Parts: sequence; structure tokens; C-alpha cells
Amino acid sequence: MSNFLKAFSSILIILCLSLISGCTLQESHETDQEKTFTNYFDVLTDSEGNLVLPLNTTVQLTMTDEKILDEATVLAEAELFEWHKLADSHHQYLDAQGNELHNVAYINQHPKETIPLDPRLFAMLSTALDLSQQSEGLFHPLLGSLSSLWESKFAPFPTENTDPDPAVIQGLVGCLPAAADLNAVIQLDQKSQTIRFDPGVCEGSLQISLGAMAKGYILDQLADMLKQFNTPFLLDAGSSSLIAWSPSASPKAWNIGVRDPSGSSAMLYAFSLTAGAVSTSADDQHYFLLSEGDQQLRRHHILNPHTGYSENWLRSVTLCASDQAGILDVLSTVLYNIEDPAQRQAMIHRFEEMAQLKIDYAWCEPAESGLKLTLSEGMEQRRLTSAAWPDSLEVEIQRGE
Repeated sequence: MSNFLKAFSSILIILCLSLISGCTLQESHETDQEKTFTNYFDVLTDSEGNLVLPLNTTVQLTMTDEKILDEATVLAEAELFEWHKLADSHHQYLDAQGNELHNVAYINQHPKETIPLDPRLFAMLSTALDLSQQSEGLFHPLLGSLSSLWESKFAPFPTENTDPDPAVIQGLVGCLPAAADLNAVIQLDQKSQTIRFDPGVCEGSLQISLGAMAKGYILDQLADMLKQFNTPFLLDAGSSSLIAWSPSASPKAWNIGVRDPSGSSAMLYAFSLTAGAVSTSADDQHYFLLSEGDQQLRRHHILNPHTGYSENWLRSVTLCASDQAGILDVLSTVLYNIEDPAQRQAMIHRFEEMAQLKIDYAWCEPAESGLKLTLSEGMEQRRLTSAAWPDSLEVEIQRGE
């Protein structure tokens, strides 16, 4: 059994605003009517003996029953490891027979070969293609090489750096196919459950990466399995993607706090969640500062596939729905790359119709006073009024959405 760590607490979860990059959980030990217990999942090992964080972050499971938690952790950790290995684009693993696992990293290293896939990875890739088309390419599953170009420059704290070579960025962006043409590059055969990755003349410039959807998508699979224990749980990956659930006969409210990305205050707002999924993207955990004359521009890890650079229209986006954390993860990234608020709302409605899902939202953007927070009416109804707004925060509630 894995040597997972254990903690006991009554928790107000503070969402660390990031995606696939690591992020530190903040805990507030507040008085609660029910004790909770938390297990942190172990690391796994790739085929070369390297230790790997599952989903490249801290994953934890919190439940109200300690004995059930221990049993659930063993099953969930095993399932998590299997999913991570399949979706990993950076590490190789061996399958049960001692052969190279056909995961995303293997596909990237074997272009123009027809490769049989585990049905779970096949379904995940199929979903990625659908969501890319739904987002008009603002979520792009071939962003791996571009992300790697920027990755080494980012840090979880303020540091100055410079952009990569603009000509290299332009070349990588030029290789990205339109969302409507992705099937020509990522060729999936439903009948044979195989893939043929054909980057054509852009071989070496295109790499499959599922980072913008992997955490939420995999949490969805784990949550479905955990419901069999009929015990309230909170499943948290890096405090940026999480799923809460409790039986209807014994509902438990989890308090979720969204951190101030400017650092001016500890928390922007908090809301309550009994059952559902939450995804948050922000620019304050994986970034660097670029000096431009007297000003500093923030470069962060949420890249716009259309330009190859990050945008500064928003500081954070938080989405909440009854389920489907994978879709929320993708959408929170997509919204970051849309400047016009009306177009953001239109994209949310498009995803709602596609997924048959009501999505509550809140986004935070720069303002003269510091920050402006825009919330849907549904998110405002979830909000904990006991947590006061920061004094300098402008707030707009979108009624009738």
C-alpha cells in the first residue's frame, strides 16, 4: 500500500489559481460541525526510475470517515496512477507485460505509426478533439512544443525573464492546424481503437499535450468510482481542479475560497459546494515578469494558440457546475484567451449547450482600482456572505444569465 500522508482538519479550501503546474494548498482551520480526514496521494515512477507527481501536482482526497478514506485512497490512487500514465506526455512507462506503454509520450515519439490505444486514452483524445472544435481552437491538444518552449521561464514567484525567440514562436504557431483540421493530424480510428499521429512537415514542431483538460477529466473518472462508498468526499488536484460529492441523504457543504491573484488580500470571495465540480485558472502561480520600458508585463502559462503568447485581459477565472470537471478545465483556459466579455459569455453558453450543463462563473480582471470581479447570478447565490469582499474590489453581478 502506498505511503500516502494523512492529515486531519476542518477545511476551508483556498483555490490556488493554476492549471497543470504545481500549486500549494492553503488551509484555514475553521470550526465545523463534522471532522474531515485527508490523504495525499503518493508519487509514481516512470520506466527510467524517475519520481513523477500524479497530474504534476498535489492530489488529495478528503472524507468524513477515516476508515472509509483509507480504503478509498488505495483504490483511487491505483486508478489515478493508471490514468496519469496514459495521459503523460513527458514520461514513459511499462505496461503489465513489461512493454512500453502506449501513452501520449509514446505517440509523440512515434509519428506516422499506427498505434493501438487503451480505450480510455482513445476516448480522452476523442474528447480533446471535440472540445478543440467547440472552442474554435482556443483549446488546442497540439500545444506541447509551444508550451515546452515557455515552460523553463516560468516560476511560482515574481522573477524577471525574457520571451523566447519570436521567430521560433511564430514558426510553432504556424504549424498548429485549425481545429477543424485536427483529424488530419491526430487520426483516430474508432473501429480499431488506434491512432496515427501525422504532423507532416511540422514533425518536431507539433506535440500532443492534454494538460489543459487532464486534471479535471481524470478527476471525473475517480469521482465516479468514489461514489460507491456513499460517503461525502472532496477530491482536489492542485487546488485548481476539484470535485465535491455527498449523498443526498446526508449532504455536506464544502467551503471553497478563491485567492486574490494580486496578493493584496488573502481571498477574493468564497462559496459553498455540496456536490459539483470547480475549475480555476489564473496567472499568479506560473509566470515571469517582462520589462517593457517603465512597465512590467506578466507572461504566464495559459498560452493563446492563435498568437503563441499569454494574454493579460484576465487575472483569474473560476467555473462551477454539477459535474464534468474536464470540460470546466478546458473552458476556464479558453475564457482566458477571449478579450470581449460578451464573447466570453457566448462561449460559456456554447459549452453549456454542448454538455447539457449549467455553468456558474466568476472572472477577475484588471481595473483602475485594482481588480474587478464579474460573477454570474448563480455564482453570487453560492457565495458565502460571511466572507467580505476586499475593499478595493469592484464587483459586477450578471443578472438573468
